[in-house]
Amino acid sequence: MAATPSLTITQLFIYPVKSLAPVQVSSVELTNEGLRFDRSFVLVNPPKDDSRRAKFLTIKKVYKLALFKPTIDDSWTKLTIHHTKATPASSITVPLTPSPLSLLTSKTFEVSIFGTTAIGIDLGEEVAAFFSKHLGQDVRMLSIGGTGRREIPGAAYIPNQRSALSLATQEGLQPQRIRFADAAPLLITSTASEQDVRSRLPAQYQSEDVIIRFRPNIHIDVKGHLPPYDEDNWSSLLVRSHSDEAQEVTIKCIFRTVRCLSLNADPDTGEMIHRDRQLYGLLATDRRVNDKFPHKPVFGQYAFAGPSGAILRTGDTVYVTERSQQT
Repeated sequence: MAATPSLTITQLFIYPVKSLAPVQVSSVELTNEGLRFDRSFVLVNPPKDDSRRAKFLTIKKVYKLALFKPTIDDSWTKLTIHHTKATPASSITVPLTPSPLSLLTSKTFEVSIFGTTAIGIDLGEEVAAFFSKHLGQDVRMLSIGGTGRREIPGAAYIPNQRSALSLATQEGLQPQRIRFADAAPLLITSTASEQDVRSRLPAQYQSEDVIIRFRPNIHIDVKGHLPPYDEDNWSSLLVRSHSDEAQEVTIKCIFRTVRCLSLNADPDTGEMIHRDRQLYGLLATDRRVNDKFPHKPVFGQYAFAGPSGAILRTGDTVYVTERSQQT
């Protein structure tokens, strides 16, 4: 361990509503489904027939989703979503953890994401009207229902022997699931890779906050110790807390994250960003490094972590404890 450079968690992000902007936090609890409150809600187009299957909205197709900014109150009980361009100001507030009693009579839908399905519970007409007005289409907001989780669609990218992801801890085996996230509980990125991406932008835009477009959960400062995209070959990380010396968190990296056209959504305008700032194309020149998806650029690693109940904090020390040459 002594020869391994120490890195640092520099930013933590949760995305209460899938495809909307993140809430940046200084600490967050780990669960077996990723970070607490991450992707607990989703926006959908309701079915036009009698089926229960709703189609989720994604920023890679609906760039206007970038204009909704979620905030969480100090008591962590209320989620408020502001539309950043609305005149007059427009927002909606929902419980961050909806009461099951309040949803007893609510309609439920099935939401399929990357081939695995979760149950979503409709949050009602007021919320639906807010999003439908600003997006110009019939939109409902759903809270995760059923078991509160869905299977990880690992068949697409995880070898058969690891298709049932679990983490061995002192308490036993902790199976991993997800809520409305695309394909994994966590997404890990590094500051060296962030800086490389900045360098690809036109000079006048190199101060842009590019990380917000990559939508990570855990952004790690490699402090100049490691080169850009070193995370491609991270396999296991150990996180040690300065606030709780007894706590250790294990992060398992499982797949080089292939990126989609969501990278081209302008967070300021809710439209496609200008061609010379489109991160998808800028990375596609040399970052097609995942053999399973050879036509897509890679940035970051999908991952999961434990034990459940541990707290991650900015400033925590990170060590790369295992490497692999995965594809």
